[in-house]
Amino acid sequence: MTLTKILAGLLVVLAIGLGILAWMVGRQPQRPVAPPPTASTASAPAPAPPEPVQLHDVVVTAQPLPAGHRITAEDLKVAQMGAPVPGSFADADVLVGQTTALALPAQAPLFEQHLIRGLALQLEPGQRAVSIPVSEAMAAGHRVRPGDFVDVYFTLDGSSSQTPVDTQTRLLLARSRVLAYGGASVENPPLTDAQRREQQAQAQEASAGVTSSSRRSSAAAREDASARPENARTAVLAVPLEDVERLTLAEKYGQLTLALRHPDDEALPDPSLFAALPTALQPVATRLAKGQVLQGMDRAVAGLQFDALATGGDSKNRKRAAAPLLPPPPVPRPPPPQPRTYDVQVHVGSDVQTVRY
Repeated sequence: MTLTKILAGLLVVLAIGLGILAWMVGRQPQRPVAPPPTASTASAPAPAPPEPVQLHDVVVTAQPLPAGHRITAEDLKVAQMGAPVPGSFADADVLVGQTTALALPAQAPLFEQHLIRGLALQLEPGQRAVSIPVSEAMAAGHRVRPGDFVDVYFTLDGSSSQTPVDTQTRLLLARSRVLAYGGASVENPPLTDAQRREQQAQAQEASAGVTSSSRRSSAAAREDASARPENARTAVLAVPLEDVERLTLAEKYGQLTLALRHPDDEALPDPSLFAALPTALQPVATRLAKGQVLQGMDRAVAGLQFDALATGGDSKNRKRAAAPLLPPPPVPRPPPPQPRTYDVQVHVGSDVQTVRY
């Protein structure tokens, strides 16, 4: 009897559990059944996955940069862009150490025109590029080339009223580097003979002014003509800052001569053998220590007068004035001529009279 009751209870519990399970299954949403694949669907290939977007490295500024700023590694970073930027840089190392030509904002790509180029980068610290007029006679027969070293001589004609010193010629600047001569420079050297012959052959083959290639050949020929040494009118020299005044004054009041020298010849004059030239502006006496002289930029601001350049600061080098001429001694005048007199005898009867007139 007891066993029957226990089995009946277990059956009741099992029925209740099955009822709860059926109720829970009935509450779940019915999933749609996918239709069986047709023949056309089964034969279609699966769509290809999308291709990854290709990124391009572009060097941009990491912070705002002022004009004339020397670029460091901290000023740059590499950004990835979906499209290439023509004319930009992909490697930041090639920009380190270069100088900006204009102010740049942050996140701006860098281009070639943003960087300083030209002869300014050929100058050493403390030098300036100065242009002087040249001619065949004073420039070694137009044998000077960009990159050569020359000695600059200064000739002064004492017969001019503007130069009250004796006629002189002396070395003004020693071993000055030629940065440019005419249209040719150390960055744009003149064409070689072979290149010039090839260019002339191309110009002869092209018809005058018909095709764009002929126009380019004509423009290149004109540019080459301006770069020829025989057509040069100016030369650009690398001059120390303290010698700029000397060169400009000498060019204005005298005649310059460029003497070519071998690049291995590094002999220079000893400046301690010559007295420092007096400046146009005198510094405050109390601001300089005893024996101290102006140097560098301060010396350039003080300036130089032509009289000091011509005489070396020594008045004894000035042209000697001629001694004044004494007036000639007076010439004695001859005495005035005496009037001539005549004696005439007048006879009146026996009387005789002498009349003088």
